[in-house]
Amino acid sequence: MRGATVWHVKVSDSANRHLLTVVTPIYHSLHEIPPNSRYNRIRNESAPVEFQLVEDEVENIDNLINYGQEHYDWNSEEVPEYIDNLLKITWKLHARVFRAQENLNNIMDEMYTWAMMPVIYRKDARDENLLSVADKDDKFAERFAEIEATAEELEHVLKENYKLFFDLLPDHVYNKEELELLDAHTEEEEEVETEKAEEGNNAEAAKPDEEITEEAEVPEEQEQVEEEEEVDEETLAMRREKWQPYLLYVDNLISKGLIQAVSTSICYILDETDPEGEICPSFEIQMCLENPSIVFRPPVELDDPEGFYAFFESLLLEMMKMGTLIPRVDPELHEGRENYALDVAEEEGIVFMLEETCNRAKLALIEVKGHVYIYEIYSWLWTDDKQEYLSYFLRFSQYVSPKQREMIEQHPEFIPDNLKEKKPDLADFKREIDYFMSLYNQCDQLQNEQIFCRWLKLDIKPFKQTLLNIICKWANVLKEYLVNRITTQLENLAEFLKAAMENFSRPIHEDDYDALLETIYYLKEVRDRQYEIEDMFDPIKKTIELLQGYNVYLDEKIFNWLVELPVNWETLKKMAAQVKHIVQPLMTRQIDLLKKRLSYYNFKQHRFLNEFHEQDVFNPDCENHYEKLNEIHEEVLKFLSEEKDLRDQIVIFEQELPEFKMTKQIQKEMQFLKTLWDYVNVITTSLNEWKKTTWKKLDVEWMDQECKKILRELRQLDKDVRLWELYTNIEAQVRNMMASLRAVSELQNPAIRDRHWRELMAETKVVFIMTDNTTLEDLLKLQLHKYEEEVKNIVAKSVKEMAMEKVLKELKDTWSTLEFGKEIHERTKLNILKIDEETIEILEDNQVQLQNLLGSKFVGYFLGEILDWQKKLSTADAVINAWFEVQRAWGYLESIFIGSEDIRSQLPEETKRFEKIDREFKELLKEMLSNLNIIKATNRPKLLEKLEELQVQLNFCEKALADYLETKRLIYPRFYFISAADLLDILSNGNNPELVCRHLSKLYDSIAKLHWKMDGGKATKQARVMIAKDGEEMAIHGTCDCSGKVEVWLNNVTDAMKRSVRHHISQAVATYDEKPREQWIFDHRAQPALCGTQIWWTTEVNMAFMRLEEGFENAFKDYQRKQINQLNALIVLLCGDLSESDRRKIMTICTIDVHARDVVAKMIAMKADHYSSFQWQSQLRHRWDDKVGDCFADICDASFKYDYEYLGNVPRLVITPLTDRCYITLTQSLHLIMGGAPAGPAGTGKTETTKDLGRALGQMVYVFNCSEQMDYKVNS
Repeated sequence: MRGATVWHVKVSDSANRHLLTVVTPIYHSLHEIPPNSRYNRIRNESAPVEFQLVEDEVENIDNLINYGQEHYDWNSEEVPEYIDNLLKITWKLHARVFRAQENLNNIMDEMYTWAMMPVIYRKDARDENLLSVADKDDKFAERFAEIEATAEELEHVLKENYKLFFDLLPDHVYNKEELELLDAHTEEEEEVETEKAEEGNNAEAAKPDEEITEEAEVPEEQEQVEEEEEVDEETLAMRREKWQPYLLYVDNLISKGLIQAVSTSICYILDETDPEGEICPSFEIQMCLENPSIVFRPPVELDDPEGFYAFFESLLLEMMKMGTLIPRVDPELHEGRENYALDVAEEEGIVFMLEETCNRAKLALIEVKGHVYIYEIYSWLWTDDKQEYLSYFLRFSQYVSPKQREMIEQHPEFIPDNLKEKKPDLADFKREIDYFMSLYNQCDQLQNEQIFCRWLKLDIKPFKQTLLNIICKWANVLKEYLVNRITTQLENLAEFLKAAMENFSRPIHEDDYDALLETIYYLKEVRDRQYEIEDMFDPIKKTIELLQGYNVYLDEKIFNWLVELPVNWETLKKMAAQVKHIVQPLMTRQIDLLKKRLSYYNFKQHRFLNEFHEQDVFNPDCENHYEKLNEIHEEVLKFLSEEKDLRDQIVIFEQELPEFKMTKQIQKEMQFLKTLWDYVNVITTSLNEWKKTTWKKLDVEWMDQECKKILRELRQLDKDVRLWELYTNIEAQVRNMMASLRAVSELQNPAIRDRHWRELMAETKVVFIMTDNTTLEDLLKLQLHKYEEEVKNIVAKSVKEMAMEKVLKELKDTWSTLEFGKEIHERTKLNILKIDEETIEILEDNQVQLQNLLGSKFVGYFLGEILDWQKKLSTADAVINAWFEVQRAWGYLESIFIGSEDIRSQLPEETKRFEKIDREFKELLKEMLSNLNIIKATNRPKLLEKLEELQVQLNFCEKALADYLETKRLIYPRFYFISAADLLDILSNGNNPELVCRHLSKLYDSIAKLHWKMDGGKATKQARVMIAKDGEEMAIHGTCDCSGKVEVWLNNVTDAMKRSVRHHISQAVATYDEKPREQWIFDHRAQPALCGTQIWWTTEVNMAFMRLEEGFENAFKDYQRKQINQLNALIVLLCGDLSESDRRKIMTICTIDVHARDVVAKMIAMKADHYSSFQWQSQLRHRWDDKVGDCFADICDASFKYDYEYLGNVPRLVITPLTDRCYITLTQSLHLIMGGAPAGPAGTGKTETTKDLGRALGQMVYVFNCSEQMDYKVNS
């Protein structure tokens, strides 16, 4: 360990004396160093980043120690100076390092004094109080000020520590204790010389202490003076490099401190919002009632910027803001982070607490919001209209809900059954008022506050107080109504009594008509209101008693009226009786005068009505019609005023009231006339505006809709109005406009051409010139509405012609771009023509289009062009059909007559004919390729005739070729089942058996190719092995010569195949019982093994029948057990490692064995006891006849010789009862020399069953679809 340095000292005898004088002071100096030496403290108690800063200085101390160990001993004179220097360096380094540590510790202590305290806490630090959020701004400002002060102090500490670690401060800035240690070595030297000098040196040692103490008290400005030497850039760069890790170390400490500060405040909020903790509410929300809804203060909506959640988030954000107030110690260490905000935001604990507190706030707010629904039952109190309620109560004597009111307003004639119109009495008023009073008491019992999630208090008192006030207002509505009602009744009665008494007190003169009318009025009122007035005082008194029961204040005058008015009423009745006796003669005279005035008024009405109908305002040409209507209206008002006076007099004198019909009729007709003139002005203005529009810009559809709308409105006028000349005139204008617009609409059709305008002029016999500036007014002058039908016909013709023109243009555009395609002929490498199916479809469609056009009655203008196109397309159609027929035949025969020497030699005349055809076809092809446009290429002169001639010549060649191929098919019939192209390929390569082998799979069921005998390393034409499609090989028994004509040696292959299969089957049958079957299977190919298995199954079943006849009752059961054992043995083989060929062979045998086992089991179940049983005879049974050496397949009474077609190693169909029935049916039809036709839905196995029967009989089965190419030869 470097800190535990050991000095080894060698001392000679001669140097003892000198040693004592030197070592003694050194020894004392060394013993003054504490056990925990400053050197070791630097090493052990410094942080790694701090030690890294002074590592070079520590290394210098180590080097100095090593140097002393190597160069000095106790006899060296330099030892005292050496030790003094060593101690001085060590002590100063210790002082710098631990002063820097102390600076950093102080700043961290200061930080953690506020970091461990939450910013927001409960008011007065009492648990039952809410959080003190009212002064949160002050508290946050205080905390932010503390953090900013810490930031300033941190900046000062970093500057000082930088100077301490790099030794940039003068010695006088260190404290007294450190300086004493630095100068202690001087005192020790003086003690060694003399005892006397020791005291003096001690006295002098005190002096520097005093000086140092004074120096320590030097003003702060002088302490900041640096004695740093001027250094180069390299030294500064080295210091920065060393300083960076220390800055990172301090940066991490500050980051942790700020994280702690934020965590403390948020954690406090988290603890105070714990929904499961035993805590008092910490936050409060007030619930208030502000019409028309309940609101919260602050709002509880999460997205409300003024809401509680936003306030809650702002608290948390303010706490997070503490991370932004201290700048980064060194921003270069963290790019893009100027402060510690991101450090705080990325702290997992803080993120968790923020999410948890926010989730708690959301949950609590949701519960608060849901609490509102409790008070929904009272919502009608603040949403319903009190005056509207009162009006319906006065009508129905009960509360009518808003829904019922809406229904009554919409359908006044339909009133709900539970509502009946009734004027409310005092009992009804009392019932309603009592209801509101009980509701008041009920709401008064509501809670004043509610706690949610244990920490959020909802203050309900504001809502409750407002609700109670509203209930009082509802009750006051009824109370105020009653007060106003009795006050109004009494006040009106007092005024009436007073006015009547004053009138009755005045004398009446005979000529004072107005005074007489007024007196008669009051006499009538006294008479009519007698019972009403006499019955009103008792209800008023009861109403007052009711209101006094509810402590309602009543004015003193009400009580005075109740005392005075009954007396006044009695007095008034007596006066009325006296006055009535006085005015009776005067009334009789005035009634006679009134009748004369009525007669004269009727005469004036008749005269005015007749004059009204003769007014100019009924004439369409009337000018200033509104002024005249106003004049007439003034006269009507005069009549109405006079009529009103007469009505009043008639009522007063109680005479019969006439109807005044004429005045009403005049008013009605005036209204109609005014409305009609309004329509006339609107229509005339609109038509004039439309007429100024150029005809091409006319929106005819919109204008027509407007005209129809105007007509509908005109028809809604009174029937009498329709007889007026003014009405008929304006209606005619609108209808003419509509007709003209229809004609203009037709003429706006883009199909109209100049020739159509000329036709229109000829029809209408009107000459006009159409330009872009022609307006609707110009067209209306032509009176086109009279020629509407002619316009329609011409436009219809133009539309049809435009459609034809469009079709012809499309034809031209289409066929100008359509071309023949090109493809390479495989053998000659010539470019030959091809055409898409889409092009053929286009050609056919266009021919149909042209035919349709010719059938139109409007074809005249385009007849020539249509006939020309019809001719072109017809020619193109014929040439295309002929060309591709010729090209197909040429391509088919070219490789035969040009490329096959065998055919050329066999058919020399046809070859010469085809060579001529080939030359002519290539010349035509060259011409066609020069211009591939279909129309131009196919409409060349005499092209169709040339193609037809080539077709005739090619037919001769094809017939000769077909006759030649027929001779080959007769020799080798299997040629009937391959295409002519394959047959020609076989014939052309007949001398090369290896090339013919690629067609063997089409001629045989499974033979894919042959292996040849080798002679001197070359293949001969002697086949020795047949190779199946699945890869199985079977050796050919005997010789198989494949030389000579192909149809001959293919017959040799067929004979060799059957001979070989027969030989291998005979060998398999003969060796079956020589070894276990599971071994015997591997000795033979798949077909012999399967056929041998079937032969021996038949034999063994017959033997079981024989044993059964001999008396062995369990013969079949014994055989069944043998079958099961054989199957199990095969299953064991399948579970082992087998080649693909062997596995397929064994699985096929298993398939047949399973059926054989099922047949035996069925015969056991049906107790078959003889081989002639139908259950046995109906099975396909294979047997080997030793006499003839052949295999036969028997089923019922049919017997078939096995055909020995090589089948290879192919799987067999699973035999089901349905398969057995198919076998019986098909074999019986073959036995009777008839055909079989399995029928059924697709995919049910008809074809596969037939093919499997063929494999069971060893026959080749050909599968093909019926088509036109099949003839009687193929079918035979």
